Amino acid sequence: MKYISTALILVFSISISYSKNTDIIHDFKITFDCKLEKIMVKNKDFNYQTFTAENIEVDKNKVLKVVAEQPSILTINGLSEFIDNYSDISKDNVRIAKNDTILFKNIDIKKKYSESVFLNRSTGELIHEVTKNMNTKDNEKYISFFGCNNK
Repeated sequence: MKYISTALILVFSISISYSKNTDIIHDFKITFDCKLEKIMVKNKDFNYQTFTAENIEVDKNKVLKVVAEQPSILTINGLSEFIDNYSDISKDNVRIAKNDTILFKNIDIKKKYSESVFLNRSTGELIHEVTKNMNTKDNEKYISFFGCNNK
């Protein structure tokens, strides 16, 4: 009986830890026009140095399509290929859609690469963070800041 109780507690605690990563409160389909404002870079050459959109050569405009459906579906298309298409993702991924806040995080199964998105629906502020070489001393971070409008 003691072993059965321990096994049930273990299974229950694992299911709770998985469910904490998903919290979809509202159903919605929204399209945003987003414009890059600045990017912060941390790598072997820069230590969280900020560059304005005029100083860098990247795609500065994005059209995001955000879909949330209860209880656990949240997709963000148009920001990056990793977020759009990556299917070999870890159990640590996060999907949250509340009143004005959207939080989305994908981590690859090897836990060497991740992308996170934070979007404030009411102000249109979007932060997109890319982390490469996770868990190494040579990790790299690219944090992009966008201003978005509903389309």
